[in-house]
Amino acid sequence: MYQRQLFTFLLLGSLALATVTVARADSSDVIEATVNVPYVVQFGFGSYNAGGITTNTYRVPLTQTFALGEARDDWSLKLTAYLGYTHVDFETRLIGPKLTARQEYAFVLPHAELLIPLQKDWQLKPYFSVGSGYGFNGSIQLEGYSRESLEDGFDILYAAGVGTLYELQLQNFNISLGSRLGWAGEIPVDGGKDQGFGTFQTGLEIRHPLGISLAGKQFDLAGSFIYYYFFPAAEFSRPGERPLKVTNQYEFGTTLGMTKPSRLWIFENPQIGASYRFGDGMTGFRLNLGFPF
Repeated sequence: MYQRQLFTFLLLGSLALATVTVARADSSDVIEATVNVPYVVQFGFGSYNAGGITTNTYRVPLTQTFALGEARDDWSLKLTAYLGYTHVDFETRLIGPKLTARQEYAFVLPHAELLIPLQKDWQLKPYFSVGSGYGFNGSIQLEGYSRESLEDGFDILYAAGVGTLYELQLQNFNISLGSRLGWAGEIPVDGGKDQGFGTFQTGLEIRHPLGISLAGKQFDLAGSFIYYYFFPAAEFSRPGERPLKVTNQYEFGTTLGMTKPSRLWIFENPQIGASYRFGDGMTGFRLNLGFPF
């Protein structure tokens, strides 16, 4: 018989669900269900599933670019505030009765990026981000018993690296070639386990005018492919199994945008699209708000 009073909960970071010890007369079962916070934040607007953990994230970028000179080939500074909200659900029957958990997470991640022209249509883009997240409204429940609350908690989020972007005009096609090398991490304020990984990304986007205009603005359609390499591997816990280690992932997507950069309300050069990411046993869907490089 399961003894409710013997449940123990250990919060492993602001967006870690819990490590749950279910004690019985003859044995104990330990179920670990943690979320890779840097992956969630960098993943952006979308959802993925790993080992019974379903993560849904809503992230909006607010961007402003400042020229650091008057000439076309002068440097510029691009500032972006990423505002995000994540909802995490977890479910397993590994111990027999259904065990469920959930948690909410809100984060703000200011991002600064220098745009350095190297040649015509070729830019170097070093970047740095630092912000904070807050895990709240967490709870866990074993079937047949009342729901227990998890502790709230803050964490520090950061990322740094360098990217490049080369754009080529070929007849009516605009081709963008991008790459990025960087590190993303999370440090729990209350002393949990740090998380982080390096990532190399490279991708291609091809845009073509649609011949459709609205309110004087011309629209185009793009198709893209991005390859991701994580080092060390981004880890995701799986109840009853070894952690899922993700090293290689691939992403295909399509985006609708405007042929000429234009500001719409608080969004700089708004674009919208969808993409599918897969690789190393993990899949996800994203809503794209522009080519990431």
